[in-house]
This record gives sequence, C-alpha cells and structure tokens, in this order.
Amino acid sequence: MRKQMRNQSIIWVIVVLVMFLIGTSVLLYQEHEADKRAFQSLLNRVYMEVDNTLHTLSLISENSTADDAYVERLFINLEVRLTNITTLLEFAELTVDDTDFPNSDFARIAAYTSVEDYGEEAYVNRVQELLTHIKEAMYSEEHNQEDPSLTPEAFNTIVEEATNQAREHFN
Repeated sequence: MRKQMRNQSIIWVIVVLVMFLIGTSVLLYQEHEADKRAFQSLLNRVYMEVDNTLHTLSLISENSTADDAYVERLFINLEVRLTNITTLLEFAELTVDDTDFPNSDFARIAAYTSVEDYGEEAYVNRVQELLTHIKEAMYSEEHNQEDPSLTPEAFNTIVEEATNQAREHFN
C-alpha cells in the first residue's frame, strides 16, 4: 500500500512538472513572438523615417534656389527627422535584445554637423548618400519595403557602418 501511494505521488509530481513545463514554454514562445513583432514594428518605423528624410532632402535639393525662409524650414524639418531616427535607435537599444549602438549613431552625427561650416549642397549630398545606403541595406525586393527577415545583428551592422561613414564624412 505504501509503495502504491509513493508511486502515485511520483506520478502526480511528474504530471505537475510536465504541466508547468508546458505552461512555461507557451509563455516563453508568446514573449518571443511579441519581441519579434516589436522589432518588426521598429524596423518599419526606422525605414519609414529614413524614407521621409530622403524625401525632405530631395525637396531641399529641388528648392535650393527658392525662398530662404522655405529652405530654412526644410532644414528644420530635416533636423527633426534626423532626431526622430536617433530617438528610434535609442528606443531600440533599450527595448530590443541584441541591438547595441555604443558609438552614437549616424543620425545624431548628421544632425549635429554644422550645415554652414560644411556647405549646404555638400551636406545634403552626404546625408542623402548615407540614408540611401541605409535604405538599400534594409530594403527587400520581395516586400517592396524593409526586409522582414532582417535580424537585430544585421540591423546593428547597418547602423554601425552608417555611423562609421557619417564620422568619415562629417568629422
């Protein structure tokens, strides 16, 4: 009788442990999927902000002979967009595992470069070149937007390369 109770107790312990293991596995899977969705959303936001910034740079290039006040507003818009990219990258560092931009980022470097010292046309061309490279690195021909299979490690590489290019161009 004692042996039978002991065997039943062992079976119940095993059943409880298996149920606990299954429940934990489900929760970990759900957390992993939520992290993946958050990273995809972040990639989309960065990609769209880069695209919008490129549009602003195109407007600056097309209207370089326009009213000075209009061009100045476009440069303010450009600074805001570059700051938005910096904010998104800072958010990525805080919320997405495996993202790390310890040497600042390309957008911050571009935003804090003096346009007057560098020259408007040269500045616009350099930032446009830098952002075009980033957009192309993130682009997926199949999806006609950012690549959904881009990993945090690949994203780190894109940002790191862009930051190094920004340092070369603006420092």
